[in-house]
Amino acid sequence: MKSSDAAPYEPMDDFDFAILDGIREFFAQADPMPADLPERIRFSLAMRDLEAEVARLADEEDSRLTTARGVEQSRTITFDSESLTIMIRIDPNRNGTVRIDGWLAPPQRREIEMQTAADPLRVSSDEQGRFAFPSVPEGTARLVVRAAEHDQGRPGRSVVTPALIL
Repeated sequence: MKSSDAAPYEPMDDFDFAILDGIREFFAQADPMPADLPERIRFSLAMRDLEAEVARLADEEDSRLTTARGVEQSRTITFDSESLTIMIRIDPNRNGTVRIDGWLAPPQRREIEMQTAADPLRVSSDEQGRFAFPSVPEGTARLVVRAAEHDQGRPGRSVVTPALIL
């Protein structure tokens, strides 16, 4: 081996680390990591082993309608899966949390879990498929809709929505 070929195989020194530090600083300024990225990664890892039917976002709210409402900040989002449609309305609370009102179609009793970075929240829908979470912390959240306890004998999978930023 020539002496000029030995350089790539030598251990890193202070000069190499200075170059890497400069590259890291450049990217930290040019394209910083989103502040909530670690939370979103942990959230995704928690869901990776869940065998469930995944609901897809059905339709984005028309931005022209959002701006026409003035100061009202409600958002309505619909998710569709093979077996279930989930519609939710998100309204801000004065204390920095949000209220989520939801409806299932077809209407049915189901166990509903709101998975957040904090503790999960659980409610049940009524016979008309309605449910509500009065106070959900802002951040990343995902809904998991399971068969109600009295329906556990009936076959069916959970339905999971994509993560939302509340």
